[in-house]
Amino acid sequence: MTHADEHLADNLQPMTDLHNYRIEDGDPDPRGYTVVTSSGQSLGRVDDLIVDTAAMKVRYLLVDRAGLGGSSESSDRILVPVDAVEVRGESSQVIAPALTGQERSWTAQRSTPATTEHDHTRMTRSEEELRVGKREVARGEARVAKHVETEHVSQPVTRRREELVVERRPVEAGARADASIGADEIRVPIMEEELVVEKRPVVKEELVVGKRVVEERDTVETDLRREEFDIENVEGINQRRTPRGER
Repeated sequence: MTHADEHLADNLQPMTDLHNYRIEDGDPDPRGYTVVTSSGQSLGRVDDLIVDTAAMKVRYLLVDRAGLGGSSESSDRILVPVDAVEVRGESSQVIAPALTGQERSWTAQRSTPATTEHDHTRMTRSEEELRVGKREVARGEARVAKHVETEHVSQPVTRRREELVVERRPVEAGARADASIGADEIRVPIMEEELVVEKRPVVKEELVVGKRVVEERDTVETDLRREEFDIENVEGINQRRTPRGER
């Protein structure tokens, strides 16, 4: 059995009737999600969100129990507290406990307004809101390469070489001479150091190339349009401005 003798407070309103309310960016909007129990039993589909306009919070899910075929009979819609459910955006499901028979019926909670909808003619007013997004774009590329340069160097080097030294000395009187007189020769090798130039590559330095992120502050300037009501000053007109968030 549903409670038919309780009424929602005036500050609890469907989100579809609140033109100035919307779901925060990044939070899932469960409207249209399938409501199932933890055991997989289907309970219906989320038809609307009931907002506490005083606390700026969603208090209930308005669940259409008429099945997933799109029926929206008022008698088949119940209120399920949001604190008792788990919203799973990746599967478009709301996990709720099994029905206990104590859920609130939506039709029993709606209080009858003093005037009918046909007593009013409505006109909405809209205005543009600024939303600044960011995206990555290529701003160029850095090219790192290497080339070869030639440097002429001059380095002093000391090298040795042999020179022939001929010294003529008189001999002592009476020195014995060779038995024969004739031509003769002596061969003396003369040596010297020859320069040998060798070049080999040696690692002297390394270059490490990376990237870092630098944050800069920019200012976005644009013109936003908004609609304003033009009300002619007619005698006897009664104007009342409702504070934002109230109805």
